[in-house]
Amino acid sequence: MLPGLKMMIFPRRFVMGPDALKIAPKLTKIYVKRPLLMGGKRALEACKKRGFQAGLEKEGIKFVEVVFGEGVPYGPECCDPEVERLTKIGKDHGCDGVIVAGGGKALDTGKIVADRLGGETIIIPTIAATDAPTSALSVSYTPDHIFKEVVFFNLNPALVLVDSKVIAESPARWLASGMGDAASKKFEGRACYRTGAKNLAIKPEWLGAGPDLAFLICENQWERLKTYGEAAMDAIRRKIVSPQLEAIIETNILFSGLGFESAGLGAAHGVYYGLTVIEKYIPPEKFPTHGELVFWGGFVQLISEDAPMGEILEYATWGHKVGLPLTFEEMGFKPGEPDDEMLWKAAEKATLDPGSTIHTEFYMNMAAKEIGPYKNVVDQVEHVFYSMKAADEMGKRITSQVPRIPYEAVWTPYDIGKYVKH
Repeated sequence: MLPGLKMMIFPRRFVMGPDALKIAPKLTKIYVKRPLLMGGKRALEACKKRGFQAGLEKEGIKFVEVVFGEGVPYGPECCDPEVERLTKIGKDHGCDGVIVAGGGKALDTGKIVADRLGGETIIIPTIAATDAPTSALSVSYTPDHIFKEVVFFNLNPALVLVDSKVIAESPARWLASGMGDAASKKFEGRACYRTGAKNLAIKPEWLGAGPDLAFLICENQWERLKTYGEAAMDAIRRKIVSPQLEAIIETNILFSGLGFESAGLGAAHGVYYGLTVIEKYIPPEKFPTHGELVFWGGFVQLISEDAPMGEILEYATWGHKVGLPLTFEEMGFKPGEPDDEMLWKAAEKATLDPGSTIHTEFYMNMAAKEIGPYKNVVDQVEHVFYSMKAADEMGKRITSQVPRIPYEAVWTPYDIGKYVKH
């Protein structure tokens, strides 16, 4: 790596394992005394089932419990109105921080509310669907779920606590989604490494790129996903806390969180931001998750970078085996959608929005530049538009050869030849 200013940031404490919620109250009182406890209804129930709220009371922690997105027209969304609602509740009750349980939207909202309250954030992910838990940032949307901005904080969460028994009881689709979110990180980090792009540890804003450790984490997590991904899906379908499931939980949350924040992001997440403009055309019953769309964005990224075909096919076939989508139809779009007009709008959002992470890609910095006597012109919107169309077409060919395993299947066949040499 070229010389230059580098920085890597971390949460202060990461705790993970079966029944981790039993020790959570003792750790919680290190950081907060009167927290706002927020999260989805099912997440808060999962915490109660494991004795978390009772433990807080036993430790003398006076908390105010509120359900994320309850009784509001926009529902559970990380958006300004919900942040304002929860911040007001916290201020009215004199809360000195936030404990937030649930998935990515709840966790991101909780981090913003804690920042507004001027207190610490304690994160309890109840699904392993994203890498939001460890980071010092939140992704904010409009109330109708169109990407708005990335909000950065001075500090990472004080405590990230993962109870693997709680994760094991969640739907298998969420684990696969977390793997989809994690799978792109090697390639997004690589894009940042090649261009010297700044990472996402940008508070204060003058800090620089990721150190080698961040990129090594990104590379290693891709190997872990390929090694343990299918076995972890088998375990979560049976609600079993196996070593393979724990390996993937840690990969989805810790490896991916440290990797994306301190190495940086690329086109995979940029394409995801673009897709938020057109995902409203997907029927509600087929609505894709964040990780599913990011995984597909990674597919587009590899195509847009002209990565080796072997690398593209390995990424795509692995994802399909754990149930992730490769085509517009598998993402939930109706036949014939998105049409070219819709897809062009997605490409514009992905490339023209100044907050999009796609700007770290080399081809985003090749527009109308003089190179000696020559001028190199790349129309970035058109390039991403064509790459998305190419991904859908290539995805159709792969899906005809590699079956997509249903998330909730009873079992999946292993590729025995991968492990046993004759």
